[in-house]
Parts: sequence; C-alpha cells; structure tokens
Amino acid sequence: MILCCDHSMTSPNNQTEDENTDTALISSILAGKDKPFTQLMRRYKSPLFRFALRHLGDEDDAEDAVQDAFIAAYNNLHRFNPKYRFSTWIFQITLNKCRDIGRKRKTRAFMQRLTPFVENTVSSDIGSDNPETLHQSRAALSQLKDQITQLPDTLKPAFILCALEGRSHKEASEILKLSPKAVELRVYRARQHLKAHLQI
Repeated sequence: MILCCDHSMTSPNNQTEDENTDTALISSILAGKDKPFTQLMRRYKSPLFRFALRHLGDEDDAEDAVQDAFIAAYNNLHRFNPKYRFSTWIFQITLNKCRDIGRKRKTRAFMQRLTPFVENTVSSDIGSDNPETLHQSRAALSQLKDQITQLPDTLKPAFILCALEGRSHKEASEILKLSPKAVELRVYRARQHLKAHLQI
C-alpha cells in the first residue's frame, strides 16, 4: 500500500489573495467589529476540523478543539503578528488544543471516516470483487486508522499535515515551528513506523 498525498489545497496564487483578505478582516475585528471574525471562522472551520479529526480520531473531540482554537484566537487576536500568515497561526493554536485534549482524553478508536485519502487508497489497492480480498482490505483499513492514531506525538502532526493534508514541508514547518528538514524527517519516520507495523 502506498501512502499518497491529498493535493486538494489552496493554490499559491490564491494564497496571497487569501492572506490579504485575512489581514483586512483582522483589522476590522481589532477595530471593534465582530462580523469579520465570523467570516474567518467560515473560511477556516473545515480545514481546521479536518486537521483536528485526523489528529484526534474523534469528531466530538475535533469539534471541541476547533471551537477552543477559535475562542483562543479571538481572545488573543491583538497578539497576532501581521507579518505572518493567519492560517499558520490558527493551525498552531488548533494543534495546541488537540494536544491539550489528547492529554486529557485517551486516544479512542477512529470513527468510520479517518480520511478520504485512506479509503481511496485501500479501494484502489483492492482491484477485485473477491469477498476474501475485500474483507482483508477492510481489516487493513481499520488497522491503518488505529496505527495513525497511535503514532508518537512527535511524528503524528507532521505526517497528518504533509501526507494527509498535502501541505508542503515548508508550510508544515511554520505550523509546527520546526525546520523543513525536521518535518521531512518526521514524515519519513512516521511512514517507516506504519510500514513496520502494517507491513505496507
């Protein structure tokens, strides 16, 4: 089984436009308007939830992490440095909230949907209507979900951001506050960990 990347990300051309819009919205919020923050929430809620879900493996926990992240961002918006991207900042906050929840709650088994990436990978690998093959592939999918959940905390965020979210090593390095090389190494180690436990 090959761990592929999901490249359904914002294009570089759109990123600059989005960053400019974020800056304008933040300026309005700091000027006392609340409606622009709702626009920021609408923009980032889905990618943040997807990231949190992949990190925590539980929809309720993911919703809590995203909600807590938005509350923290709103309360600390005056500390945001406009020289950096808002998307990087809000992902960092969400990651911290995921870690907080992870410390409080034991990691649960993944729900039915970990990621379309995993399901599509398994489906493409099946290539057969043989019931025995289908059963084995479903079992492999379940095992893969569990193993991603159980990746060490030092490896899991980098793997999710790069291998599942399709973010570059540079983007992930900004979110995780690591060097791109360190991110690349952690993704590699995560893949090796999964290969060793799943024989993929």
